[in-house]
Amino acid sequence: MATDHLGDIGDVEIRTLMPARDLTRELEEWLVDGLVAALPSLEMRRLFDNRRDMFRQADLVTVATDTSSGTAVGALSSKWSVLPSGEPFLHVLTQFIGERYQRGITFPRSWGSHFAALQHSRRNFPSLIVLKTYNPTAYCAMGAFTRVPDVTIYPKPAGSPGQQDPAAQRLAEQVAQVIAGGYVFDPGTGVIKEAGVPPDLYPALPESSNKAVNDYFAATTRPGDRVLCMLRVPTTEAANTILSAFGLTPVSESAVPHA
Repeated sequence: MATDHLGDIGDVEIRTLMPARDLTRELEEWLVDGLVAALPSLEMRRLFDNRRDMFRQADLVTVATDTSSGTAVGALSSKWSVLPSGEPFLHVLTQFIGERYQRGITFPRSWGSHFAALQHSRRNFPSLIVLKTYNPTAYCAMGAFTRVPDVTIYPKPAGSPGQQDPAAQRLAEQVAQVIAGGYVFDPGTGVIKEAGVPPDLYPALPESSNKAVNDYFAATTRPGDRVLCMLRVPTTEAANTILSAFGLTPVSESAVPHA
């Protein structure tokens, strides 16, 4: 468990729970109510009217709590899925940080807690991490891991839409079939058509600090679409570099599932 000190905003406590064991109805409602209040610019109530699976079907949920108010201000959830080949990958179901906390360290602390919990799970560190998003900032947060040698991200915003690595496109098609099989997927751009529920969750396309990423999302998506993002962590060395950045214990070669 970790605590972020954010001055006049208050302290934020980070904890990770296992929904199968810990997610009571009362806890779920507390989490939903907190996120609705923490993100007033988004249609969060309508999201949760349709999507409780991001908590109920998750293997892990990392929660950020403002200790002064006792309300939830962030959530990161994930579950393990399997490719048709039998190879595992980590599907990030949601990652939300309240508007007042987005420029602090709550987001990286949440991922640190999440990775720590994964280390104690049967699966350990994922070699493939995926999420669907309409938010360029979420893409950039994932892309930050590509500073580690050998770590790659799909889709790449550089160049014209459709100019992606062929191997990455083939893998993306397999992943999309598993996590969004009922939707039209364009492997050339990474866009899953009309996969967002509700389609107007965001009042407008969010902007990150990376103009190339913003331009890519603007060129390839429409409201209601989602971009399938995949982070490849192909080696134990790369996984250990990421873990070390969070102050976590390195893993052994046999402990890293390869996707």
